[in-house]
Amino acid sequence: MNNTLARRARIMLSEGQSIVVKFHKKDGTETTRSITRNLNIIPKDKHPKFVRAENPHFITGFDLEKADWIRFHEDEILAVL
Repeated sequence: MNNTLARRARIMLSEGQSIVVKFHKKDGTETTRSITRNLNIIPKDKHPKFVRAENPHFITGFDLEKADWIRFHEDEILAVL
């Protein structure tokens, strides 16, 4: 587990930054995604409808390429670019 990378990603996302994160997907393959939580960048129709409790070991962000929300476990992070 790389708590440093997870903490860095969470801080940057909470500051409204867009970040590039490399992580293992559930199927074991690696992927690199550009994500954000900045509502000024996310299309209004994709804004969260409500706030729900989140598992503290997962990171959720809006994938700017897919134009949809994704989430992944903090243990799967390989790099924050």
